[in-house]
Amino acid sequence: MSTLAFSQLEVVYDELAQAIDQVGPEGEAVYLTKLVLTLAHEYGDGARVSALIKECLVERSPEVGAARLI
Repeated sequence: MSTLAFSQLEVVYDELAQAIDQVGPEGEAVYLTKLVLTLAHEYGDGARVSALIKECLVERSPEVGAARLI
């Protein structure tokens, strides 16, 4: 599986931020849930999606030279 280039991640980040602003604080949780479920369905690997959900709960220090997504 390929990964997105950093410039593509920036575009996705901006689009996500705009969508969250559009739905507002009261709709943010539902929107993000719908987005993750839609992406998981498209991705097609439930075990990997579950692992990524758990991974995103952990704040890690980036390795030297490693790019951080957030």
